[in-house]
Amino acid sequence: MRTKVVATSLFIALALVVLLPAAARAQSSIAGSVKDTTGAVLPGVTVEASSPVLIEKTRAVVTDEQGNYKIVDLRPGTYALTFTLAGFATVRREGLELPSNFTMTINGDLKVGSLEETLTVTGSSPVVDVQTAVKAQVLSREVLDSVPTGRTIQGLGQLVTGITLSTPDVGGTRAMQQTYMSAHGMISSQVTVQVDGMLVNGVDVDGAVQNYFNSSMSQEMVYQTSGAMADVSGGGIKLNMIPKDGGNRFNGSVNSGYQPRQWQGDNLTQDLKSRGLKAVGKIDKVYNVEVAQGGPIARDKLWFFASARAFRVNVPIADAFIPPAGQNVFVCQQANVTCQQGVDDQSINSAQGRLTWQISARNKFAVYIDKINKNRGHAMTAGYDANESSIVWTSPLYMTGSAKLTSTVTNRLLLEAGYSTNYERYNTLYQAGFDRPFRTPEWYSIVNKQDTSRGTEYGAGRTNQGMYPDRFNTQASVSYVTGSHSYKVGFQDTWGTYKQFRGANGDLRQFYQNGVPFQVQILNTPVRFEDDLNADIGLYGQDTWTFKRLTVSYGARWEYFSSQVAQEASGIGRFVGAREFGPIKMPTWKSFSPRSSVVYDVFGNGKTAIKFGLSKYQQAGTMAFANAYNPLALTTANVAWTDVNGDDIAQGELGCVYLTPGCEINLAQLPRNFGVANLSVVDPNIKRMYNVETNIQVQHELFSGVSLNAGWFHRDYYNLRLRDNTAVRPSDFTAQQIVSPLDGQLITVYNVSRDKVSALSTVDRTAPDRKAWYNGFEATFNARLPRGGTLFGGYTTERMLEVLCDEPSNPNFLLYCDQRNSGIPWRGQFKLAGTYQIKYGVQVGVSFQSLPGYINAGAGTLPLYGFFGATSSNVSSAVPNGAGTVWLITPTTRYAANCTGPCTPGALVNPGMTVSSMSVPLVAPATELSDRVNQLDLNVGKWMKVSNIQIQPRLDVFNTLNRSDVVAVRSLNYLTSSYFQPATVIQGRIVQVGLNMRW
Repeated sequence: MRTKVVATSLFIALALVVLLPAAARAQSSIAGSVKDTTGAVLPGVTVEASSPVLIEKTRAVVTDEQGNYKIVDLRPGTYALTFTLAGFATVRREGLELPSNFTMTINGDLKVGSLEETLTVTGSSPVVDVQTAVKAQVLSREVLDSVPTGRTIQGLGQLVTGITLSTPDVGGTRAMQQTYMSAHGMISSQVTVQVDGMLVNGVDVDGAVQNYFNSSMSQEMVYQTSGAMADVSGGGIKLNMIPKDGGNRFNGSVNSGYQPRQWQGDNLTQDLKSRGLKAVGKIDKVYNVEVAQGGPIARDKLWFFASARAFRVNVPIADAFIPPAGQNVFVCQQANVTCQQGVDDQSINSAQGRLTWQISARNKFAVYIDKINKNRGHAMTAGYDANESSIVWTSPLYMTGSAKLTSTVTNRLLLEAGYSTNYERYNTLYQAGFDRPFRTPEWYSIVNKQDTSRGTEYGAGRTNQGMYPDRFNTQASVSYVTGSHSYKVGFQDTWGTYKQFRGANGDLRQFYQNGVPFQVQILNTPVRFEDDLNADIGLYGQDTWTFKRLTVSYGARWEYFSSQVAQEASGIGRFVGAREFGPIKMPTWKSFSPRSSVVYDVFGNGKTAIKFGLSKYQQAGTMAFANAYNPLALTTANVAWTDVNGDDIAQGELGCVYLTPGCEINLAQLPRNFGVANLSVVDPNIKRMYNVETNIQVQHELFSGVSLNAGWFHRDYYNLRLRDNTAVRPSDFTAQQIVSPLDGQLITVYNVSRDKVSALSTVDRTAPDRKAWYNGFEATFNARLPRGGTLFGGYTTERMLEVLCDEPSNPNFLLYCDQRNSGIPWRGQFKLAGTYQIKYGVQVGVSFQSLPGYINAGAGTLPLYGFFGATSSNVSSAVPNGAGTVWLITPTTRYAANCTGPCTPGALVNPGMTVSSMSVPLVAPATELSDRVNQLDLNVGKWMKVSNIQIQPRLDVFNTLNRSDVVAVRSLNYLTSSYFQPATVIQGRIVQVGLNMRW
């Protein structure tokens, strides 16, 4: 089937190439018009761009009948531009600094004279793009090296106005467990990651998890946050890493940093202590060494570039401890008990290489591979017993690579084609000695244990897991570009497999409230399963016209998306029998997405542009859609547990009668088809989600080298989904008034009838009445400073709202379903970053971020949007309206003696309760924010020259102000000791010494 689809798609793509000349994905362009001294346009002028960054040295085109020209697919660097025409003097423009992802407008004025006569024109490089409507920030090599960051794609993205990380990074302390990037209403699964325009996204978490790229491989990085055209699928952040090629001379670099624990500031404030935190996250040791070397193997013919990285971060985790022998980790929270803090020991070693071969004057071939080895010794969060519940990470295969051919067929026709891969195979396993054989006494007793009131976790890790996602991609495009007009067509096809396993001691997790057992979470383990992305094919075409000051771009993308659950089998478990399923084909989507933009050069001088964009983007994804309906994917169900014999072991097997000898688990509460089939099915008519982005921007050159950009960004989301439990209806529920212990207000909850407690038959379908929309206002600036300095930053304020009031089965989900009534605030961020060489080789770098409080979600944070799951591929059946303060009650919970409001002290809170536990919402979701994060990072270094080597000793100071901003809390369970207790605090001041070298 895949062969047939690919063959058909290739045929269509080739037909498009024949019928319509095309434009490929160009990194950057130089464009403009040429006139004589009378103002008449000059066709036939040869325009030549030359730069040492081009292996072919020069690239030339000829102006069209309108006197316009455009040179595409230029690598970032410094260029000279030459205009020649018989009968006219040659004009040369030098020192043009061309960044990535930018169309630079350079007009030529020729006067009558001889070709031998050359007029050299000077002037600053343009900073306003008057031909494209994308919103992007270019990070040059100088910024990558000189602005203090953790040197990861996420830590560098943190510098860009509008980009939000799921957890802020301080000095690379989050480098080993990446955070996720979001921007302008698009969640992290919509991020596109490219190396030299080739897709290298992972497939894990629907494409949100990325590889750990070596930052030394890139000459520049471009973060695009809005305005993507038809050459990509998703409308989220697009990161394109422009790799170093090597060059005609040997050159290399070293970037290193080191920081022991003695150099870190203590930011455990009295306020944090009063909120229940005993130990903040710290740094035990950090070192990072990157070495790079490039040059010619054969001059002007074959270049190489290679780099390697050794990176280690040992991080003591906030309120994660090693308790005294035989003690529960909760004792470590007591003031009179001293416990050793748990350390997450992490390392990454990587190496990458790239070859660039100039096959002929018009043909170039490049190949690269980047291999890493990542290990974590103790992955954990606040409240964990570091020895028992932490997890070991290993990476059998982590690698990206690509091969790309570029052919300049003529000075107007360009062909690009390539193949790329991403492997991200990893394991997360119990600590050594904790994994026990099936049904042995230790297998029953050494299990994961969680206290929901205290926010602690101990006993063992949650699960043994293996994740082995592989992705493959092929793409090609053809360009035909004249000065006034360019066409673009191309195709992309990405596919892959994702094999996984899950296992757990006891096949369950035990839950407690203040040390008292009350519930277990049953698992369908052991499971081995596979989800496949059969084909994600995109055929696209777009057209760009320039009419004097006006540039109009329009295009469309046709997509074919097919995924499935593979043939799979798993063995017998404690609560499940042997199982075999598949293959199960998911609904196939065929979709059409138009894209458009209009840019107007207001005064015709290339210094002020008004930009408008209107584009449709399908929901990008990988295997999450198929995984949601995989009958062997990890499934859980909560049931009551009464520890009758007090041995702290949840006893019970399938078929036993609750509270009879040996049966402490109420297995009658298990869904009736648990472990036999997936608990949810998909409506075969479900539609692919999509969004429509509208943006209006104004860009203006304020001074020479300084540009301002202001814009409004809006998205509407369509074809949102809901999960309908068709086995129950609202009539199966009985209303119960509960008095909030927070403010005494009455809250209505609904109890399902006893005969429907285990009734579960859910269908996921498209919900046409659901709505979601995003609005953001953003103002940014970019400044080129003297001595090669740069400064950039800006302010964004944004908000996303959802209306999900069409719940068909569970009336509990109607509370707070309309976020327009919840008072969700606008959240603003301000960012500033740059680097400048003062005097005598002394260079300073700065990064300041003032970030809005993160949305508290209990045991973690969530970004601004997608926090309810309405815009993600999976449907949440637990908290579809998001997370906020809740009151976790059981059938035995009673009102306190001093309760306020219309309550009866000592009475049962919910006498008709039929489930093992219920979280009663007390506060509207997405309205409780963590602390505002204000992070100032500084560095200073001095360049010195020793022989042919430049050396820069460097001092970095991260979180210079030693802030202690809380970004995550332990839980949102009201009336518990862990309620709003800080879980994650930004790292205290980190002082790091480093050494940079260049040769």
